[in-house]
Amino acid sequence: MDIASATAAVQAAGAGGKSSAAATALAGNFDTFLKLLTTQLMHQDPTNPMSSDQFTQQLVQMSGVEQSIQTNRNLELLLTANAIQNASQAISLLGKEVTGSGTAATLEGGKAKWNFATAANAPDTILQVINADGATVYTTRMDAAKGNHQFEWDGKDSNGSQLPDGTYFLKVTANAANGAPVAIDTRTTGIVTAIDMSTTDPLLTINGAQIRYSQITSVKQPGTAQ
Repeated sequence: MDIASATAAVQAAGAGGKSSAAATALAGNFDTFLKLLTTQLMHQDPTNPMSSDQFTQQLVQMSGVEQSIQTNRNLELLLTANAIQNASQAISLLGKEVTGSGTAATLEGGKAKWNFATAANAPDTILQVINADGATVYTTRMDAAKGNHQFEWDGKDSNGSQLPDGTYFLKVTANAANGAPVAIDTRTTGIVTAIDMSTTDPLLTINGAQIRYSQITSVKQPGTAQ
């Protein structure tokens, strides 16, 4: 999908938003309101006419509804503009090497690498490598201090057999010395090979898996130093 197509899709979604439907409904309701008000004025008791305060209050209420709808419309326009900007920027990442929140890595030539961070010291940390079918193929333990870590896998399963190249996922379970769970932030690095712009937060395919554009933390040209 190119930028023009993405923009058109996002704008079309915005055009069919709730504020447009509400504005259409308000227009019909306003016509009905005016007819009822005119009829009320024509048939009111001359000895007890509608007070100007009551008349003004009804108009103010209708005006308030109209202003609320316009505010919602403006918010929808801002969201649409942001979505178009995201789509434009996401397109520029195609073919670039990016890093972002994710668990997928590509095993190539007997090497796959992940980065993760622990929020606190986690002496009981379990790392599981999972294949594309969801099966755990390798498990190891480590004493992870608070901070950033790198895990490099040689592509061999728990029995020592070499596994085929492809996409694998890392599951990290960390526990403190007292058994309390420790928060983990796993990051993936790879080349952007595809972009799905069907949502306001585009999905980028990296290492055979998708991560959101908003989850990207760094970008560089492939083969250059960070």
